[in-house]
Amino acid sequence: MTTRTTTRPRLAVSTLGYLWGSVDTTPLEQMAQCYADLHDIGFTAVRVDVPDDLPLDDYAHWLGVYQLTPATGVFAATFDGAETLPGILERARRTAAQHTALGLDRVMLLPDPVPARVARPAVGAKHDREAFARALEEIGETARVLGAEGLRPLLHPRVGGLVETEAEVVAALDQLGPDVVGFGPDTGHLRWAGMDPADMVARYADRVGAVHLSDVYADYVQPTRRGRGKSYPELVATRRLWAEPGAGVVPFDRVLAALPGCFDGDLLLEIERPSTFSVYEAYLQAYEWAGHMLEPLVAGPEPPLR
Repeated sequence: MTTRTTTRPRLAVSTLGYLWGSVDTTPLEQMAQCYADLHDIGFTAVRVDVPDDLPLDDYAHWLGVYQLTPATGVFAATFDGAETLPGILERARRTAAQHTALGLDRVMLLPDPVPARVARPAVGAKHDREAFARALEEIGETARVLGAEGLRPLLHPRVGGLVETEAEVVAALDQLGPDVVGFGPDTGHLRWAGMDPADMVARYADRVGAVHLSDVYADYVQPTRRGRGKSYPELVATRRLWAEPGAGVVPFDRVLAALPGCFDGDLLLEIERPSTFSVYEAYLQAYEWAGHMLEPLVAGPEPPLR
């Protein structure tokens, strides 16, 4: 299977926006349509997301059919006690085996959403010091297992998880330390949770291994503008939360400028939910934006843009 050897940043794409597709199609049919669209638009690298019921060789074949190469994927757990630590670690080993077989050397380590923070997103709802400390212990153990199996873990904070606010992100990165975990920021999630993503990238520049380039509209960035305590799904449903990259309020020029000169990770365009009713058009818009914004950074002998 393909091993990536380039030392330059690479444009890649997440398929998350396609999860909102038709309920009348199977997951494999959705994946086929997604990959066909991404190839048609011009993408050449896609976030690894191996379906549970698809053998790895078959998944690699699917990527090859659409001339897509594997890009940095995700390992997720809530780290709130809902799943035992041995179960998390066993899943981490399986994920590492898949991703390294596909030629990857790093993975986003994502604290998945928990109910209290889905109900009240982006404000650190019901922060509990002891529960947070236990979560960091589990994140650290998971990171060590991923590292031992050949993947550099990159802490990937997101709205809804136990590592959500600036204080939590800083505490997690500082307490775990660079030998245990790197940083895989998501620009839209950081911005929505009250952070300046460019400042966070600059602060931990030497630990950034990949970046999700997502964007948010201004409508619900401020907690006071979220109505009467709307939940995460309610805000997403308005289509005025997540924006196509470049259409919202994330300062991407500053984010990219904050990356160190040695950065060699994936820059993954991510559309959490398309703000238009055409998923294809949303991804096309993001790709065209990336052609202008990212080309000076990723240009080289292995062109990520066609």
